[in-house]
Amino acid sequence: MSSQSRNSRKATQALKLALAAALLGGSAAYAADGSHFELTAFSNTSSGYSLVHGDYQLAMRQLDFDAHSLESVSAITNRCVALTVTRKFQEAHAACDAAVRAAQAEITGLPVSMSWARRDYREYLAVAYSNRAVLNWASNDVIAAQADLKKAQAVAPKAEFVAKNLTALQSHNANAVAQVSVVEKR
Repeated sequence: MSSQSRNSRKATQALKLALAAALLGGSAAYAADGSHFELTAFSNTSSGYSLVHGDYQLAMRQLDFDAHSLESVSAITNRCVALTVTRKFQEAHAACDAAVRAAQAEITGLPVSMSWARRDYREYLAVAYSNRAVLNWASNDVIAAQADLKKAQAVAPKAEFVAKNLTALQSHNANAVAQVSVVEKR
């Protein structure tokens, strides 16, 4: 997983990210204090690249195109992220709930012969829970955010993105912002 710094982007992309961060609760200046939330997108789709680079409208168009093909956990998770950063919270709740259900179904449907991959699939479920927690926080539902982060931590106790979001939530920082990072789906 690699996290992208807002400071390394081109001016127009930085402006878009700063605007999205401001819409999610604070100014870009607060991102440097380590108490920011992290939305995690998957890199195995074109929308993942667009999300990390701040082109949310392009990501939404790419996700609309992906919707006409097989809806994968990656595409559903990236839709959750895109809708959250664009503050389309009602649609984001539906997408984030769908991402959790899809990730749970992948684990449940995993054949015994692929038990070696179970850790990766649990991490995908943790991504879905963690992203939904950020959405819940942005929607002013701290209790739901705490519950989702607790679930994320239970399925992937060593996941860095879960630890970052727990730290951000526990800091009770009203000015915390959300950044988008990307994880490679194996």
